[in-house]
Amino acid sequence: MFKISVPKLLRTWMAILLMFAFALGAAMQAHAAGITNDVNSNVSDKCVNLPPSAGGPNDNGPSRNPRLCTPTPTKTLQSTATPKYTPTDTATPTNTATATSTPTNTATPTNTATATNTPTAVSPASITVYNTGAFFVQYYVSYNLPNVPLQSLYSGVFSINQGVTLTIPGSATNVGILIQNYTGITGWQTACTRAYTQARSVVIIVSGTTFLPSCTGG
Repeated sequence: MFKISVPKLLRTWMAILLMFAFALGAAMQAHAAGITNDVNSNVSDKCVNLPPSAGGPNDNGPSRNPRLCTPTPTKTLQSTATPKYTPTDTATPTNTATATSTPTNTATPTNTATATNTPTAVSPASITVYNTGAFFVQYYVSYNLPNVPLQSLYSGVFSINQGVTLTIPGSATNVGILIQNYTGITGWQTACTRAYTQARSVVIIVSGTTFLPSCTGG
């Protein structure tokens, strides 16, 4: 009967374990190589966009995908094609006919006939009596106007080298003048008279003596 020591048995088991581990590693390496070849064969006609590495988009580390696809454009293309023919209904009937024939009555009758039969104002007439005699003088003027009673004016008493003027309307008719002088004994006496069918401007000068007066002018 053989007797085997414990250390020798332990070394034997360790050798067996190492051989098993070596064989298992070789098998796993061969399997991994097959998977890699299969992956490469699958990606030979495809591309995959892998996410960026942990270092960010600017990371310089090796890519896990040797054939990265072209980045998908983020700008959406818009169709700018315009239909060649777009039917538009432009035939909209518009009634633009405007009646311009509007009768206008421009004949405005104007009555330009103005009555010219207006009485013209007649200038007043003045009657002046001037005393050059050695006595006192006074005189009266009477006249008529249409549709009114007889009118009369009085000069008052004035002495030698004095004169008085009375004014009557220019339309007066039947004008009469009475000039008197004062004698001192018999009172007032008529020196002279004047009469006119229409009003007129006159100047009469009284002269002479107390009992024999005279009038010139008028």
